[in-house]
Amino acid sequence: MAILGISSATKTISVGLCDEGQILAELNISGKQAFTEDLIVYIDEVVRQAGKKLSAVSVASGPGSYNGLRGGLSTAKTIAQSLSIPLVEVSTLESIAYNLIDLEATICAITDAKREEFNAAFFTVSKKTLRRITKDSVMHSDKIVNLLSKVEGSLFLCGTTDAILAAIKAINPDTKIVEASNALSISKGSNVALIGEKLLNEGKTIDVMKAAPKYSVQPNIREFKKQSL
Repeated sequence: MAILGISSATKTISVGLCDEGQILAELNISGKQAFTEDLIVYIDEVVRQAGKKLSAVSVASGPGSYNGLRGGLSTAKTIAQSLSIPLVEVSTLESIAYNLIDLEATICAITDAKREEFNAAFFTVSKKTLRRITKDSVMHSDKIVNLLSKVEGSLFLCGTTDAILAAIKAINPDTKIVEASNALSISKGSNVALIGEKLLNEGKTIDVMKAAPKYSVQPNIREFKKQSL
């Protein structure tokens, strides 16, 4: 069962394909070359590399950027509907935390929500099983720094973390928080596919017509239009 994973919620656009827990193909694009408008081109590339017929689509539905989530989810819904295959949704933060699936660890996944706010969620991983501790939340930078500076045990921080970790160390120089590398701090399409495969096996699909982006904060359409002029 070949499952397509799509993540366009952050500055890195990633698509991947998995089958029975094995990654068949993946493509990560970041920087000035990353456009959600080209998602279908990236998807066509990984499908051709894998040489498999799609059986389901898994998409990172948030939190994330307005345009990124809208483009990724629209593409996923179109593919699922046109091919009559199941659609599943995955948390962007969960797909980031999944990068550390081979460790025994407590993880805090973070992404920038703009205006000095961050999306954050805590997870644990043991024996290659990722478990959620908290829901995805939006916190002001001061609040999350204060919270993490009080952590006494070991914790892996992954995602948008440079400024956060520097502020934590300023408060608690002895912190045992470890910053994951950049490669382990992105939402990968392969992770979205692998998590989606598990959700699919549990019967946790979503109606294509009801799937909607999970924004950090609901966009202000009037402000968005004003900025677009």
